Amino acid sequence: MKRKLLSKEEKRVFEVKVRLNIKEKRKLDTIVSLTQNNSPEVIRSLLMKAKMPEAIPPILDVQTYQQLRKIGVNFNQYVKAINQSRIAEIDGKTMKELYEILQIIKSKIYSV
Repeated sequence: MKRKLLSKEEKRVFEVKVRLNIKEKRKLDTIVSLTQNNSPEVIRSLLMKAKMPEAIPPILDVQTYQQLRKIGVNFNQYVKAINQSRIAEIDGKTMKELYEILQIIKSKIYSV
């Protein structure tokens, strides 16, 4: 496929060298990996738009995150109750509910 011909204004003819310290380089690498752009694209975006490039949307949707949160909250409550000797173990019904929620989340992860 043939490259698009650029006008004089669109051609990138100037090269700018920038030195970064370790912390700055790590931050740039993090942004590059989150946005899946290359370093020059990220820097141009910051320079021209004065904002960070948008990150790629997460693999799991909001509903899945809410289900994971429910599991975490339930689990923490039961562990606290066991540690306080209020109950000896998690009952079967609760274990079944947690297992079903985990299966839903597992299926969503594998469908991505």
